[in-house]
Amino acid sequence: MGEAKRRGTFEERKAAAIARNKMKLVEMIGGRDERLNALLKGAINLFLAHLTKEEWNKRRNEIVESLKQFPAEKGLEKAKPIRVKKDEIGWYLFLCEQTVEDPLCVESSQQQRILPFFAGIGERSAYAKRVKGFGRKIKEVLTKYKTEPDGAIFEILVALSYASKGWDVEFIEEAPPSKTPDIVVRKDGKELFVECKRLDRRTAYAERERNEALRIWDAAVPVLVKNQQWIWLKTTFHVNISTVESGFLADILKTNLPIKNEERIIHDSSIATIHARIIDKHAVNLHLDKYMVKEPSPMLNNLLGGDWAPENSEVSVVYYAKRGEMKGCEASILSTYVEEIAWASGMTRKFDAEESIEKKARDITKLLSEAVKQVPNDKPSVIHVAAETLEGRDVELRRTQKVMSKIQKFVTDKPVLGVRFHRFQSNSRTNMLYEFDETIERFEINGNMLRDIPMQVVVPESTPMVNGSHWEIYD
Repeated sequence: MGEAKRRGTFEERKAAAIARNKMKLVEMIGGRDERLNALLKGAINLFLAHLTKEEWNKRRNEIVESLKQFPAEKGLEKAKPIRVKKDEIGWYLFLCEQTVEDPLCVESSQQQRILPFFAGIGERSAYAKRVKGFGRKIKEVLTKYKTEPDGAIFEILVALSYASKGWDVEFIEEAPPSKTPDIVVRKDGKELFVECKRLDRRTAYAERERNEALRIWDAAVPVLVKNQQWIWLKTTFHVNISTVESGFLADILKTNLPIKNEERIIHDSSIATIHARIIDKHAVNLHLDKYMVKEPSPMLNNLLGGDWAPENSEVSVVYYAKRGEMKGCEASILSTYVEEIAWASGMTRKFDAEESIEKKARDITKLLSEAVKQVPNDKPSVIHVAAETLEGRDVELRRTQKVMSKIQKFVTDKPVLGVRFHRFQSNSRTNMLYEFDETIERFEINGNMLRDIPMQVVVPESTPMVNGSHWEIYD
């Protein structure tokens, strides 16, 4: 009796055994990245230092409860995005914490987007002591900006990047209605004011476009289910998708399914081009016999769609599956793995309409104008702008054309020395925890040479840069 007491209760010993077995499994599938874990811990500690243990436990428990509310689909599964928007900074910290402490119980798609930014903070965490007002900014992220933290996280990354290059950095307190820049930096008698702006994750047009595509997909699902053929579609819409009838894809499938064991175009018009091919169901289930595949995940999409569902692509999937659950996860939605698929279909979607490309390729001139309003009239300043490149190569090429044509004509009577335009891509990868690209456009105004101004603010400064942009290199 005494021995059992020293070892804990039955439930405590059971939980400890599950945790040990999970760690053994982690080691079997490649092990932990100790350096990454150290960076994430450094970032997590910067934030949690401003919450009591009780405060963080309360927020963390609320996140877990939110995850438990996601509907557990029975039978037919439609992959849904998992995200806790009401406390997004808490969600980010939860994902980082899970990566370190419980890596088999995490949402992989969101994880791959978030980890690079916090690893970037962790990489530069030692310089936080050179940033006056750093604690105040962290508290603002945890409270004032907790539902929309991305802009403030960018400010933190920029501040730490200046500090890492030897600048003494200070966050400037907001003083509404006065317009003030975000940061002032000082070095060797020089003083610069820094303003940071970050575009929203996706344009409103892109969100509407996605929802319209799901409207058309949802109308087609009953046809796919009734047919029961393992089919993957590759669809490119050539028009504003809001003008396409809900039954457009369903009607095409009714006419063309089932297809024979071949790849072919089942529709080609001014509205869309649709390719179809049969999924190799034997290869899919052979893979599932050998490997664990998280649900949802980029790996599952790629397993079903193959080279028609490349990493970073937009996909919709529907399937009947047998699932297994990783023991010891706090929310089942974080612990579900597909063991066998009885039937599946899916679609990769792209949009090449001129209107689509133009409206998603927001340039930064409006943000620049807003930034200029923030900086002093009589003191030198630098502007950092950030955007995520979620819309693909065509959109980024168009955005570059817009920026390059307008930035040269960018005129202000204020002493703005230059602009750094940071473009971020958190890649969805099937064979690594995450991969991240940061492309930087440099604009020195009136020939100013800004050698002491940081380039990368997420990727470590020591990382070699290559010519070109990531959306062209990987295309």
